[in-house]
Amino acid sequence: MQFKPILKAMLLCDMTIVEEGSHKRTLIGLFDRIKSREFPTAHPSMSVYVQFREIEGTFDFALELFDVDDEKSINRAVIKDFHVQDKSRDCELVFNLLSVKLEHAGEYEFRIYVNDLVFGQKSFQVLK
Repeated sequence: MQFKPILKAMLLCDMTIVEEGSHKRTLIGLFDRIKSREFPTAHPSMSVYVQFREIEGTFDFALELFDVDDEKSINRAVIKDFHVQDKSRDCELVFNLLSVKLEHAGEYEFRIYVNDLVFGQKSFQVLK
């Protein structure tokens, strides 16, 4: 990898609002655990906010939902050929996810990939 980006933040929340014009992000309802009475369950909606620093060029980004207990990938969202123009500014990515299926209580994590290399992760608990 020819660059050394810095992962500044990776957060889970209910919703990310991007203001028109200023493009400022507002994160609503930050969380690190989900409760459900029965399994399998589907979490209706969530947003994953990722912020990089010191990154410039064109990249493929991927967000993977990983079941830590069962050691398997559940789902993956991909952003291809994303161009970052200025490494002195933060690169912000927002992944809005609907009906996230969770098979059982336990530990899960989101993993962010830059050009097919894992660059960071954010774990969360699913509780009964």
